[in-house]
Amino acid sequence: MGFCASLLLNALRVKLKENNLTYNELSLRVNVPISTLKRHFHSNSIGIDKLMEYATVLNTNIEELSQIARDIHNREEGTRTEVLDKVFFNHPYLYDFFYEVHVKGRLVEEVAKESDLSEQSIYIYLRSLEILGLLELRSDGVPCFLTPPYYTFFEGSKLDELFTEKLRLEVLSQNYRPEVGMSRVCLTQEQIDQISEMVYEKIQHFHFQNKESKESELIRKNILLSVTDGNYIHLSNGLVNIESTLLKEIYETVNNDDVK
Repeated sequence: MGFCASLLLNALRVKLKENNLTYNELSLRVNVPISTLKRHFHSNSIGIDKLMEYATVLNTNIEELSQIARDIHNREEGTRTEVLDKVFFNHPYLYDFFYEVHVKGRLVEEVAKESDLSEQSIYIYLRSLEILGLLELRSDGVPCFLTPPYYTFFEGSKLDELFTEKLRLEVLSQNYRPEVGMSRVCLTQEQIDQISEMVYEKIQHFHFQNKESKESELIRKNILLSVTDGNYIHLSNGLVNIESTLLKEIYETVNNDDVK
């Protein structure tokens, strides 16, 4: 089957419960022995035709089952990510190792040599990531990663806050003129969310379009989109009393510009 069979079966069991039916009652409706029906509901090898037969009786379809399956997956993934974030926050060097060898795709030996890591430390790093479900260690000790080459922080976690602060400091430490800077614009939270989603999706599109190019390392950028309270932006530290000499200074400045 296509979309993770176990999740679709979980979705099917959700619909069974929503319809207030027991396995016995459903078996009578579809004229299938209860032992066979239970096997179908817990077997990842169930055929799509049989799945659709049960779905029809339960007043659902493949689209709804897929949506329920995605919701289940997102809940499970969210819980898992929350745990990973906690571990990575307490041991940030573990995240950095994961980032170097998986996200950046560097050789373990290269990273170990650069940071002067012992063989024991390398094993502990890899074994820790294996316990976290991020990789499997082959018999020859080579890691086989089980996740895509990126990591998504659990929104609002301490790790998410730590990364955001590190990113903010990194972005502000560089003397670049902001590509977009606007003051006191009128936006609802819903509109801010829409803008954020559009920008994120566009950035992701360009990233995956460019990441395989030979110049990918040269064009990597850090991006920070912030929307803050619309306080007035004062350029001075406050209004002060001024002397009449300012008039002369302004007059001379204006006239000098006119001469030029």
